[in-house]
Amino acid sequence: MENTDHRRARGVSLAVIAASLAILFTCGFLTALVGIDYGPHEEIALSLTPGDPVGMFKAHPEPLWHLMTYLVVNVLHCRVQIAAGLVSGLLIALTYIAAYFVIRKEVPGLESYEAAALDLVLHLAGAIYVPFFNKEPYLGQGTPNIWHNPTTIAVRPIALLIFVLMGSMVIKAQKEDFENGIPVGRGILTGFLLVLSCLAKPSFVQVFYPAIFTLMVIWLILYKGRNLRTAIQLFLVCLPSFVVMIMQFVISFYSGNGNSGGITIAPFVVAGARTRSIPISMLLLLAFPLLMLILSLIKKSVSWEDVLGWLMLLWGLVWRLLLAEKGERIYHGNFSWGYMLAAYLVWFTAVRNYLKFYFSEQMTGNKRGVGFVLSTVVLVLHFLSGIYYLIYLVALGHGM
Repeated sequence: MENTDHRRARGVSLAVIAASLAILFTCGFLTALVGIDYGPHEEIALSLTPGDPVGMFKAHPEPLWHLMTYLVVNVLHCRVQIAAGLVSGLLIALTYIAAYFVIRKEVPGLESYEAAALDLVLHLAGAIYVPFFNKEPYLGQGTPNIWHNPTTIAVRPIALLIFVLMGSMVIKAQKEDFENGIPVGRGILTGFLLVLSCLAKPSFVQVFYPAIFTLMVIWLILYKGRNLRTAIQLFLVCLPSFVVMIMQFVISFYSGNGNSGGITIAPFVVAGARTRSIPISMLLLLAFPLLMLILSLIKKSVSWEDVLGWLMLLWGLVWRLLLAEKGERIYHGNFSWGYMLAAYLVWFTAVRNYLKFYFSEQMTGNKRGVGFVLSTVVLVLHFLSGIYYLIYLVALGHGM
């Protein structure tokens, strides 16, 4: 009987995972056909010169998604629009798979179908839609799940892996009182992934670098400098990608490449252009993660990985609120991408904590209570709003 139940649960889990992958791939494919940012990126993909990597990097300093699309076009001999949809759909499915395995590893006693179902909710959720406040679901609020921008879709699975790897390394070092350094193999892998993330879109490292630096400074104070060796090792891990990011920065903003006229400090100009209230828009985007943070504080269960995610969000918010591009691209919001990626990561930690608090083995014999009901209601509102946003994009034909 037990084996039968186990096989049935395994079958349900596999069915949920397969259905989730099919849904997310289809959403990624269809939104690629209408996404407002796809046209220019598809043109770049067709214009690539892989035989001249230096010239290609100078012309297009974040070429990862474009290279994958270029490869699909040339292997399948299909239209670039189809190739773009296939690449983005697969990347979104890959992000789902990565998040699923991390959740299964970090939340003990969880049923596979529970992890798979909540992972799907995570990757469909959007800012809570309030029609009388935000007539457009995305503009003004943002979303933890970007559908219209292919380079953000490309960097997200890499960002998730770096976030998890870095979190595990620094937390392990902290638990060992910094007696042991960062493992060489993991350090090299993380350094490689950081370079890869820059080549996908440097927006992730723009929030990651200051966040990990801030965490190290906090630890220098808390632990009286014992983490100094760990901080130096992290600096070496980040150094190659930092050099790549500097080159991308110069090419993008100060080489005459593109339409950017450089960077200026313009407090609230871009972030406030599409909303009547920046704080309300932030609340609509982050209601569930904020609620889970409050519950984590009440339960005294805030981890340093949670802290790292929120530090990334705070630094992303700084760039989003204060910086803008000069010239005609001022309202393109290109300093908001790091904030959006960080929003996805705090959403990931929030869903993981939700499962840990209310579905893991530690819940045995415990009542879920008011916190569970409230957080579930808020999560459902985010989920339904995300579904509407997809309808808004695909069925109603809006590009953003």
